[in-house]
Amino acid sequence: MSEQEEWRQWSESWQRQPVVDVQRLKRQVRNKRWRMTAMVAFEALTSLLALVQTVGLIHHPALSLRWKTFCIGAMALVLVFWGASFWLRRGTWRAPADSPGALMRLTERRARAGIRLAKVGLYGLALMLVFVIVLAWPQLQPASWQNDARLRRMLVVQIAFNGPVVLATVAFNLWYIRRQRRRLQRIAQFLGAPEASD
Repeated sequence: MSEQEEWRQWSESWQRQPVVDVQRLKRQVRNKRWRMTAMVAFEALTSLLALVQTVGLIHHPALSLRWKTFCIGAMALVLVFWGASFWLRRGTWRAPADSPGALMRLTERRARAGIRLAKVGLYGLALMLVFVIVLAWPQLQPASWQNDARLRRMLVVQIAFNGPVVLATVAFNLWYIRRQRRRLQRIAQFLGAPEASD
């Protein structure tokens, strides 16, 4: 191969490289850190409220031992999820340098952490649903709620409120995982490496 042909191939290869808008990338990284901070604050507040509510329910004299056990299990799940969310976010707060490569690798780490967080959220939700159904199984039997208007009303309210919340949570997490996978594909183009699936 001649030197001129080698230069031509190098030039074509160079022109096919994606262009990174460094200022835009810095802005995105900074904005994502603010969103992450807001999400951690929201998670901390909702976890604290859930723990306070659960402690109140545990001390409620009319609550049966079965439901007190549920409250303790729910508290443990909230604490485990909260700890996991901090653990999964490690190394995603700041880039070691301000270079485009470092910012892109930070964005990549954030996308991978986001996928893992969404999966943990889905698994935690599934675990909670199984736990609730097993615990509430006697009340879910038609013989229990057909003749008890108060229980029937409570079940309808719980399903009407929690059903859409559960469906929205599942839909959001699945959408978020797809979004982060697309982001990983774009990052892999910039970094010139194949993305590994999470």
